[in-house]
Amino acid sequence: MKILFAILMGLVLTACGGDGGSSGSTAPPVSITPETQPEVTMTDLVIPVDFDFNPITESSLEIDISGLTTQRAHLSVYKTFTSDSDMGYVANYASKVASVPLDNGVANFDYIISDNQGEMLVEIWFYDGSEPIQKVISAGNSSVVM
Repeated sequence: MKILFAILMGLVLTACGGDGGSSGSTAPPVSITPETQPEVTMTDLVIPVDFDFNPITESSLEIDISGLTTQRAHLSVYKTFTSDSDMGYVANYASKVASVPLDNGVANFDYIISDNQGEMLVEIWFYDGSEPIQKVISAGNSSVVM
C-alpha cells in the first residue's frame, strides 16, 4: 500500500512539473494605487434644520367609556401585545406605557413613547372581575370613545 501511494505521489508531482518551456519575457509587475477617499469629519455632515434627534414623543390620550358604563375601572396601555386564539389580545405587561383609574368612565392622561411605535393595546379592567375591554389604537390616536 505504501509503495502504491509513493508511486501515485511521484506521478502527481512530475505531472505538475516546470514552467512548460516558455521562452517569452515576463511582464513587469503592475502596481495598483488605491483611490484615496477624503476623510469625512463631523463638521462636514449636513443635517436638516427640522430634524429631531429625540426619538421620544410626548402624547396625550383621552378615553371615554361613559356611554357604555360608569362603573369603577382601571385603564392600562401597552406597547407590545399578541393576538390570542379567542380573537382577543395578550398584553406584554413589561411594556406598560400608562396605568390610570377611570373617573365615571373617563380618563385623560399624558404619556411618552418612541416615535416609531405603531399600535398600542388599551385594556380597561373592571373591579367586579369581569373580562376587560380591549382595543388596539394607533400611537398617534389622542381620543378613544366607546
